[in-house]
Amino acid sequence: MSAATDRRPRRVAGIYRPPVNAARMPPPRPGPLAQLVRTANTVRAQVERGVLRDEGLTWTTYDVLVLVCARRAVETRTAAAEVGIAKATLTNALVSLVDRGLVRRDLQEDDRRRVVLRPTQAGMDLARRVQGPVEAEQTRLFGEPGMPSGDSLARVLRSLATRSRQDDATEPDAAR
Repeated sequence: MSAATDRRPRRVAGIYRPPVNAARMPPPRPGPLAQLVRTANTVRAQVERGVLRDEGLTWTTYDVLVLVCARRAVETRTAAAEVGIAKATLTNALVSLVDRGLVRRDLQEDDRRRVVLRPTQAGMDLARRVQGPVEAEQTRLFGEPGMPSGDSLARVLRSLATRSRQDDATEPDAAR
């Protein structure tokens, strides 16, 4: 291989010298997925600071609490999948919710190895109380002219999440 075709950086007397005629690649730019995740992080932080912190909740604990209240009884593995978090993250969230008396862990009647989550009355009351301010923040964010309706956006995002889960299930590593 001649020096003219070698595109590797060269060191000459301890000085880095890039290849002379190397093709310049455009710099990486964030795409829609990066923007979606950044937006989600920003909105989540705003809701946590503006609404949930006063009630001693994080977005994850709020999301788990609302799911348990809506379903009235849900298995832990189903809750983790529905919220989109790891089982270990769910366990950490449940420590707080159970310790505060907002959620109960019960053994499933048919299979005593499985745990079912159920809301307590205090959990239902807190979820109802917090839901109003969260919905007000949602209305403020989606109420701008030119924004799609909250329902329309929710359908698109739900479809994206479903597609993402299907892709995970078809990968070879997902079977482990």
